[in-house]
Amino acid sequence: MKTQEILKDIFGNLLGLNRNLISDDFEKSLAYLKKYVPLNVHRYKTGTKCWTWDIPPKWILKDAYIRHGNKVLVSLKDHPLHVMCYSVAVHQTMSGKELLEHIYTHKEIPEAIPYESSFYIKKWGFCLTQKQKEQIRSEEQYEVLIDSEFKDDYLKVGQYTVKGKSREHIFLLSHLDHPFQANDGLVGVVVNVALAKLLEKEKDLYYNYNFLFLPETIGSVAFLSGDEKLIPKIRYAIFNEMVGLNNPLVVQRSYKDQGLINQYAANVLRMVQGQAKSYPFLTVAGNDEKVFDSPGVNIPSISLTRVDQDARLRKIAEGKEKPVFPYPQYHSNLDNLGLVNESAVCGAVDALYLLCQVIEKDFIPKRIFKGPVFLTKYGLWMDWRKDIKMNEQVTWLMYRLEGKKTAFQIADELGLDFESVVELLDKFYEKKLITKERIAIEFDRTS
Repeated sequence: MKTQEILKDIFGNLLGLNRNLISDDFEKSLAYLKKYVPLNVHRYKTGTKCWTWDIPPKWILKDAYIRHGNKVLVSLKDHPLHVMCYSVAVHQTMSGKELLEHIYTHKEIPEAIPYESSFYIKKWGFCLTQKQKEQIRSEEQYEVLIDSEFKDDYLKVGQYTVKGKSREHIFLLSHLDHPFQANDGLVGVVVNVALAKLLEKEKDLYYNYNFLFLPETIGSVAFLSGDEKLIPKIRYAIFNEMVGLNNPLVVQRSYKDQGLINQYAANVLRMVQGQAKSYPFLTVAGNDEKVFDSPGVNIPSISLTRVDQDARLRKIAEGKEKPVFPYPQYHSNLDNLGLVNESAVCGAVDALYLLCQVIEKDFIPKRIFKGPVFLTKYGLWMDWRKDIKMNEQVTWLMYRLEGKKTAFQIADELGLDFESVVELLDKFYEKKLITKERIAIEFDRTS
């Protein structure tokens, strides 16, 4: 099934669901994804201690409105985003002045209904357009209703693993809980489903590729804290979101800037789009990569996104009030299907697939020869007419086969194509001139 078909199907069935941390619609969404991948669903009961966090209760929203006399100004029936997610129940008559303390509007687009939440602090609120807010008069009286309740249930995390032959893991992350929003979350789910279908076709994978579909942050905390023995076996985590925007892909680097995963990702972006901009950890996004790459966990984790970070930084430099959103429609009802570029989504799938291939192919070459290799004798001489750069650099390549650098690092240092270097080193290996060593997980975490 093509990425475009997966996109249309998942958006058509899940975009309109009120997918909160723990909710019936979140559960329905996980069940729907099983159409594509056989998810293993992990369950974490309300109140469970997950490191310093606690699993919240399920939120059930039955009705909500603001009424002025006989006129309903806004209601749940108009749009579910009008109610701040996880609002506590309220039913009382109050002044407009008091009501306005509980009203939220979008910081960039007056016509938008903002997405707001309060998962861990008990409060209530309504999310309105600026025009709707202006209808509320401080001196007038308003009937306010939020009919909600909380009950113990289970937070759920969906996991699908494309198995490799090793005991090491790569995690691909996407959050499923931001309701009615396309780029901020659901597009990442589409990309990871499409990527999983591609990786299923690979015959000889070394790593296990784990796809998590989860509620943001708390889902990763619950998953990792519930299986700490897995953490030392995880090489990388890769989060993707906002990749349907019509901008180039960019990388938010892992906590340790020098990590291999950052170099891999930048190289892939240069290959697929001719440019590779990357930014420091947690400066573009702040999602589940901050859990996987957090203190005491330390899994090198990156984010792939299409946020125009340079434009965002210019706004900040101009003195715009913080926070400056990643894109204008962020956290609003206007983050809809019309904001999703199909080609951009397909490009993100292609880039992640290529990134997985680079990770798979990299290794540490170590020489078992002495002196300069007689290249002609072994059929390794590079004809300068076919590849002048490799002809010039092959001697310097031999100096780097001491078992301290990976094939990717050697190619990068010499300005050579990674695939060409791997092809040449495979020939060295066939001639028993080098050994191949898998890259220890500690290589990234301690370098």
